Formats: sequence, C-alpha cells, structure tokens
Amino acid sequence: MASRTPAASLIADARNAWQILANPARRSEWPTATSRYNYAVAKLFDQLRCGPNGWDARAASLGTCIAAAGPDQTDPFFLDAVFPATAVNVHSVISHQTTDGIGVPAVGWKKTSPVGIRRKPYQLPTGLPYNITVCLSFDTSGPPVWNFTKRWKQETFQVGSTNQTLAADWTATNAFYWKMCDLDDLGIQNVILPERYMEETGLYFITPYDPEKIPVVFVHGLVSSPDAFKNMINELAPQPWFRQRYQIWVYNYPTGNPWTYSSMKFREIMSDACAYARQQGHDRNLNRMVVVAHSMGGVITHSSVINPGTTLYAANYSAPFNQLILPAEKKKYIYDSLLYKPLKEPKRVVFLAVPHRGSPAANLRISTWISRLIRLPKTLTVDLLDTTLHAMSDIAQGASPAKHFPTSIDSLSPNYKSNKALSSIPLPSHISFHSIIGDRGKGNTPNSSDGVVPYWSSHITPVASELIIPSNHSVPDSPQASHELKRILKLHLKN
Repeated sequence: MASRTPAASLIADARNAWQILANPARRSEWPTATSRYNYAVAKLFDQLRCGPNGWDARAASLGTCIAAAGPDQTDPFFLDAVFPATAVNVHSVISHQTTDGIGVPAVGWKKTSPVGIRRKPYQLPTGLPYNITVCLSFDTSGPPVWNFTKRWKQETFQVGSTNQTLAADWTATNAFYWKMCDLDDLGIQNVILPERYMEETGLYFITPYDPEKIPVVFVHGLVSSPDAFKNMINELAPQPWFRQRYQIWVYNYPTGNPWTYSSMKFREIMSDACAYARQQGHDRNLNRMVVVAHSMGGVITHSSVINPGTTLYAANYSAPFNQLILPAEKKKYIYDSLLYKPLKEPKRVVFLAVPHRGSPAANLRISTWISRLIRLPKTLTVDLLDTTLHAMSDIAQGASPAKHFPTSIDSLSPNYKSNKALSSIPLPSHISFHSIIGDRGKGNTPNSSDGVVPYWSSHITPVASELIIPSNHSVPDSPQASHELKRILKLHLKN
C-alpha cells in the first residue's frame, strides 16, 4: 500500500537530507541524514510505483520526473515490475547480504520464456532479475529526478560535491529469481526423465556478456540445478572486486544421462558460447576462465579439460577407431565423447566434493533401483546402443550386451570403465586446480567421506590447494567453501 504522507512533505524531508549529504563540511551529520533521506525516498517510491497510469504520469503527479535510461541507469518502462527488496522473502538463502548507503534497494523483473520454451541464447529462463537502487536527486534546478541505478555496475551516487555509497540488497535479487524460476524444482525430473528437459541444456549468462570480465562457470551435480550455487553467488555478489572483474555463467543439464554424454554436450555448448563471446570483443579475459564444479559436474569438468588421447576410447572399445564400420553420425558420437579435444579457455578449476573415481553409493541397491527408473533420451538408447552393439568387440564375439544403457548413476560407479580411465589421465599443467572436500566430522581422513563421496575419490593430485571442511555433500552451501572460493578468485586476479 502506498504511503499516505503527502508527497510534498516527503520531498521536503528528502531535499533537506540531500543538502546535508552534499556538504563535506557536515560529514558528522551524514548518518542521520542518510536515514532521513532513505525513509522519505522509500515512502515516495511506494507512491511512485503504485496507482494508475504509467511511470511518467505517476512521477509527474508527485512533482518529480524520471531520469533517462543510460549505461548505469535501468529504464523502469522496460521492466515488467519494480518493487522494494524488503518485499522479497530471502529465507531460502543462508545469509542476507546487504550494503548500507543511500537509496532504496529494489528488484526489477523482466519476463522471459518459461522453462522448456526457446528464448534468446544464454538468457535465463522465466525472467531476468535486476539489482537496482532507487534514488531521488536534487542537483538540478528543475523537479527532483528519479534514478534507477544498476547496482551491480555502480558503487556510489553523486550527491552535490560528494560521492555516497549506494545501498544494496544482494540477496533479494538472488532469492526472488529462484522463487520465480522452475529449474530448481526439476531436480528429480531431470534425473528420471532427462529427455523432457534436454531443451534447457545450456549456459545462462547472469548478466550480458562483457569482454572486460572473466567468466566464472558454475556446473552443478546430480539431482540438482544451478540453484545449488545460490549461496556461493550470494557471498560473491556483494564483493566490489568480484563484480568489477568477474561475470557469472551457470550451466544447466538433465542429470539422468551418463557423464560421458553430459561431458560431450558441455564441451559442445561451451565451445559455442566461447565463439559467441569472441564475436563481442577481445578474448583476453575469456581465456582466463574459471570453472567451479560440484559433484558429477566436477567429473564433467574434469573430463572436459584433460586431453584424453586414446585412453578413454581404449577403455570402452577394443577395435581401432578407424576400423569401426559405422554410419558417420555414430562414429562422430564416439569421437566427440571419447577422442575429443579439451576446452582451451579454462585456466583454473575448483572442484567441490567431486567423485573423480566414482562413488560407492552408485552401487547400492537403492541406487540401482533408481537407475532402472531413468528413461534416457532416444539418442542414448536406440541409436547409441545400436552403435555400441555394432562396434564393441566383445559384443561382436558373442558376449551378452548390458541390460540397459548406462545412466548417470551407473556412470558414477567406481567400476565404470570410463571412471577408471579418467583417473589415469594426468591433469594438464597449464590449468590450476583446487579441491574443496566435505568431511562429516569423524576426523578420519584419508578414510573420511562427505556421506556420498569418500575422500579417496574426491582427493586428486596435483592441485594448487586442497581444503577439507566440515560438511556433508552439499559443499556449495558451506560458508567455509564460499570463503575459500573468494580466496581462490582473488588469487586468480593476481596471476
């Protein structure tokens, strides 16, 4: 409900506070003036955003006007909604991250197509959240001017001859997006019915691509979605150094497919995204990419940055590749999944609770039962199983084929051939690797476990650092993991 206090009275209060904030000689009065200014502007903003007619008409009715849109200013006419950050329930995120300053922290929302419906490349499904700070400026001789400042781009706001820190609510935008988007509700469906959600396999850019910033790519794990990283993103967003130097990409994929297939798709989509990025400008920062990967997402990342040579192929096929008598598209699948070239852009990788050698949990009876429920895409059952039946030498010699094509759970078994082969391939020396590993608290490393992945599987060498933290398998939710990630990203800026 809009404030009933007369607009003229609120504008007078805001103007008086503004004059104090604009005067360096009155610095001692700034804290009180900031509170008075923010209170008055918040009440005025309620009146501005409520009521009939458009933004211009409502602003004029208050005796104000709206600033023209620009590089640092959001156009409220473009958005479907703008509302105070205080209206958002932020309980889904562990800590509420805010910055004190002037203005009213707000969330802007622009609708996009829902999950499962095509949209512009790299655009988030459902909608685009905007972190905005709303201010009313009095620096002109005309009426007061409303400013909708892009808070992720601007740290301060000019008030007379001073620059005042802009207030911000970093958590509200994050929490609101995951309240609106369905991706985080599809974890189980993504496993059991991966084909239904293949349309959402792809990269999303949290902000428009900027060649002046380094991409940090987050890759989630099994029974998950990019919201697995919402607490880490919540910890990174308030950091000015992070916003100035980094940009976030999140990768989404259905987690019922075997990691060898998901890894192939990851490389394909990453290559396309990097080609797109190079069309936007230089690639100096693109070539400094950092990948942060959790659980099975770490296996996908691990396999995508190493050079497999013929090791992965030899673990699955006896006949030389050039002797396989198969249709071209099926040979291409084998080549792209087992004999590929690694991604060249990542220069640092952070592993979070990653089963590099598989997880014994994949062999449990309940896991086997769930695996049998998974309905893989046709390309992975009919077409590729046919490829396997024709190409694998043991089948050709009369051995019985597997009862079903391997699922993601099967592919995480320590007995899975590709897992054994992957762990035998050395990590590339031009990439810095880090491991953050969970320990349920028994203190028995190297016999410890996060409850899903034992230390003997999550431990990998050589790495630039390995940190064991008190955590279950949900390492991305740990404050210690976020703190370590910040340390690593700061280190990356120095190197």
